[in-house]
Amino acid sequence: MRRATYDLTNPGWAIGSAIAILTLVGIASIYVTDTHYASGHDGPANAAKQAVRVLLGVFLAAVVLRIGYQHIGRFSYTIFLLSLAALVPLIVAKVIHSSFGGLTTPRNGAYRWIQLPGFLLQPSEFMKIAYVLALAWYLRFRKNVGGFGGVLLPVIVSAAPIALILLEPDLGTAMLLVPVLFAMLFVAGAKKRYLAMFVLAGLTAAPFAWGRIESYQRLRVTAVLLQSDGLRRSVIENPQAYTLLATKRQALEWSASAGYQLVHSKNAIGSGGIWGNGWGQGVYVENTLLPDRHNDFIFAIVAHQWGLIGCALVFGCFAAIAVAGARIASVTTEPFARLLAVGLVTLITSQAVVNMGMTMGLLPVTGMTLPFVSYGGSSLLCNLTAVALLISVSQHRPFLLTTRPPAFTREQTERVGSATYAEVQSAKFEVRRPGFFEL
Repeated sequence: MRRATYDLTNPGWAIGSAIAILTLVGIASIYVTDTHYASGHDGPANAAKQAVRVLLGVFLAAVVLRIGYQHIGRFSYTIFLLSLAALVPLIVAKVIHSSFGGLTTPRNGAYRWIQLPGFLLQPSEFMKIAYVLALAWYLRFRKNVGGFGGVLLPVIVSAAPIALILLEPDLGTAMLLVPVLFAMLFVAGAKKRYLAMFVLAGLTAAPFAWGRIESYQRLRVTAVLLQSDGLRRSVIENPQAYTLLATKRQALEWSASAGYQLVHSKNAIGSGGIWGNGWGQGVYVENTLLPDRHNDFIFAIVAHQWGLIGCALVFGCFAAIAVAGARIASVTTEPFARLLAVGLVTLITSQAVVNMGMTMGLLPVTGMTLPFVSYGGSSLLCNLTAVALLISVSQHRPFLLTTRPPAFTREQTERVGSATYAEVQSAKFEVRRPGFFEL
């Protein structure tokens, strides 16, 4: 194993810089928001809490880097089973409508949090990391993944965490595991036709699932469609033809009910213009017109304060994470490391795309936070852990493990061929790892 090197051309530095910018943008935006209607200006207190969580996340990331992804990978199945077990008390609490003496904390009928001393833990967030680890560990040496059976088993096993998360209910987090699954299966060698078959099966089952999801979840989907003035008029004029979509009353009251957050979120983004209203300025900063603006809809506040420039900065940071992560995966030839990198990059970027898409009215409101920016402890710690694992992959690439044998000059060949075992062990003939801009 080659020694890890630390240089500014390493993709880890690109990822780390992007994370630093995103967390600072998040803390600055949280600072100026009132998060509770009756408690006054508690933005500074929440910003301080978020800063402490960032420091805790950095410490956790340092521990992960110290251990290394290889050693963590050996316990992938154990971590997955423990994360799965942590979801069970939430489902039991929901079924029997109990808080277990304050252990679980229901919000709006959803059981997603476990109350710890001074901290709310959301097990589904850590399940995402556990899921990626376990799936990467399982697929790393599976030669049968190219067949239908090799694809079917991971899909069946994935149903367990997805089902438990759906029962909380948390549709957004559950659906986030789907692109991760398909991306990792594709990289592992699954044939496109088998993946297409599962996509087709999912689309076929969608009409049946529509009637099984919670009513408020259906309303969030229809709220996006009802942004169209023409569709709302059609529902109002001919409600019998749209009974599966929305009622006449829902169409009439859309802007004041289901579409309220979408309307104000888009107004906040649009009113920012190119340069924005300035930090701490603007009607959507000074007033509580937009619910959940410190967590789920914080991207709208970023756009409101810093305009198109601020949005471009956030987009650019996530693009840097995606590109650097893709480079890490492309040059890493160890199967587990490659699959792990692909899963983590897909996880982070998918969540970012979904969150920004919903704030712009392109996707349904899912309750999904913007990674590294939104207020929240479990999400932040989970994402920083994911980044630490990704950087660990970039720092611990296998020595000369490549799909093609490297080309050496005659002089290099003679030197390596005449080297003693002790000289090789002392890394005198170590081949320098290519930097980020050399890949």
